[in-house]
Amino acid sequence: MDAPVQDVFSIGTASAAAGETAIGVLPVAVGMDAREVVIPIAIVNGGRPGPVVLIEGGLHGIEIVTVEICRRLKEELIPADLAGTLVLAPQINPWAFLASSRFTPQDAQDMNRVFPGAAGGSVSHQVARVITRELLDRADIVIDCHSCNPPSIHFTIVGDEGGTEVRRRSVEIAEVFGYPVVLANTAYSGTLSGYCLEQGKPTITPEFVFSRRFDPVSIDTGVAGVRNVLRHLGMLAGGPVAVDVPRPFDEVRTYRSIGATKGGFCFFDVECGGAVTKDEPIATLRDVWGTEMERILAPQDGVIIAFPLQGNQAAGTGDKVAYLAYRSGNEP
Repeated sequence: MDAPVQDVFSIGTASAAAGETAIGVLPVAVGMDAREVVIPIAIVNGGRPGPVVLIEGGLHGIEIVTVEICRRLKEELIPADLAGTLVLAPQINPWAFLASSRFTPQDAQDMNRVFPGAAGGSVSHQVARVITRELLDRADIVIDCHSCNPPSIHFTIVGDEGGTEVRRRSVEIAEVFGYPVVLANTAYSGTLSGYCLEQGKPTITPEFVFSRRFDPVSIDTGVAGVRNVLRHLGMLAGGPVAVDVPRPFDEVRTYRSIGATKGGFCFFDVECGGAVTKDEPIATLRDVWGTEMERILAPQDGVIIAFPLQGNQAAGTGDKVAYLAYRSGNEP
């Protein structure tokens, strides 16, 4: 996994010589006003051989905490202390960010469903293709950062894609990061993490808490988690340190999404992070006058790790209401 020290590592306009840090931008498209659309890039290029680690976020424009995590890492890491190269790309969907939206407004796409992109597709597909070529394909390990609105605990997902060995290495890195670890029980088509896993690159997806806000706990523990991964990979000296977040379980679990069948305003019947048993009520949907429309029950024993409502505290048919972490028997 260790590559020779690269005298200069460049992405877009950012070029860092060995032992240096550099910032720049990666052009990804051209807007209707003929101006280039770019994403910010920082490179911390170590002075010794090591892997290339990519930290990226902002695929969903409302998930902004990666911006502050990457800023802290750029400011705090000393290139001379680093083996290998750290690439920081904190906001990779500029249109969704400017629209304060989960989706790319020009084509109404979730960019995290179109990887590795396509040359002749809509803007989300074309930008995903640039990100794939310039960032993902040049990395050895990827930390794909996302956020859940509260109520949620901090947790890290390892996807269902790729072979046994890349998933094993991904779980190992996720455990070192320091959050509770859950395995996806199904693969979505076109995710960034799925593409990387299929290419044999260990990839983890930390889920921070709060979209739209800079949460101090997420920032501090996110920086600590990345440092833990760098130590684990031999890129920084020392061993991992404990990350202080709630841990309702210590073993790796599998997680599943629980959705609404009907719809209404959502009232939670259990605390996030709490254990539930099969058929226990976890949420109730009501109309504007309080009439119960649906009582959502736990499909099996487990722990509620998030109520990932996308907008208001309400859900319609098919919307996600809760994530349940459970023992599937397939965990390592």
